[in-house]
Amino acid sequence: MPRERPFIEIAGRRIAADVPPYVVAEIGLNHGGSLDQAIALVGAAAGSGAHAVKLQTLIAAELVSAACPAPAHVGAASLVDFFAQFEIDEAGHHAVVRRARDLGLAVIATPLSEPAVDLLERVGVDAFKIASGDLTWDALIARCASTGRPLIISTGLATLAEAAHAVDVARRHGAERVALLHCVSAYPVPRGSENLAAIGRLAELGVPVGLSDHGGDAFAFPIAVALGASIYERHLVLSDDHDAVDRAVSSTPQELADAIEQARRAWTALGSGDKACLAAEAPNLLPSRRSLHAARDLTAGCVLAAQDLVVIRPASGLPPAALPDVVGRPLAAAIDAGQPLLARHLGAEAPLERDRVA
Repeated sequence: MPRERPFIEIAGRRIAADVPPYVVAEIGLNHGGSLDQAIALVGAAAGSGAHAVKLQTLIAAELVSAACPAPAHVGAASLVDFFAQFEIDEAGHHAVVRRARDLGLAVIATPLSEPAVDLLERVGVDAFKIASGDLTWDALIARCASTGRPLIISTGLATLAEAAHAVDVARRHGAERVALLHCVSAYPVPRGSENLAAIGRLAELGVPVGLSDHGGDAFAFPIAVALGASIYERHLVLSDDHDAVDRAVSSTPQELADAIEQARRAWTALGSGDKACLAAEAPNLLPSRRSLHAARDLTAGCVLAAQDLVVIRPASGLPPAALPDVVGRPLAAAIDAGQPLLARHLGAEAPLERDRVA
């Protein structure tokens, strides 16, 4: 029996490599601190064909110290002030979740503090996401795992051993289903640094895998699917918002919709992986393959020689591999030149039981 593929379930939808990829539209910080903008992004996510939206739930004073240096892609004198502008309160979270539910979207959230987990439990999110920067924070992983909700862990900056440790922590604290996302924590990821082959390495840990994509475009999505990714996360930005903080690593709704279509096509093209004659090619089997045919008119009782037969199309007679078996056998019935050689031409006692190749 084939082994069951690793999977998780979010809001009743099974996520695994044998179903089309699950797409998460990352609202992230692109709402700019505006609840109206966040709700508009939820609507845009639904229109793009995403399955879920994702929030980042933060309290700036619990995220960075006053002396924390800015990452390479952020130009800010104070990270506390920078992140404070993106805080959304609990009432705002409820409003975003209500809008997502109305549109049939699941809601995933990244808690960036332990109290944020409590808030998100009250709000009722469908799954938790651990940010790449928090992959080594065992206590946060354990707290999210203890809720019993599905847990997705991003692995930017991490080694395989660190990712394996995070999965172990999650499982030991109650997470029955965990997924890992390959991620490169550069914004945007330089071309040639995507390292997409790491998706296969993460799959060795026995969990569903995916891609949190920080590329300048969604080029990597179909490739990731071909490598076994079952989850794709991409920042979303409104088409007319050119000043969003994560604009350089975001897709517009139409761009995301196009990427989803391309990735779905890639997933479909992968097929089952079984090597067999497919339904699409079956009509060409008979006219494309060869079989044994009479090279000249052959009379009943004629003892067949190799020169009496030719190997030509179509495959309506005995297969070419049967030639050694039929040479030296007498014909039980006459056969005209160019006609296929069938088992019945060799008599009822012939050991060759099929008339044509299947």
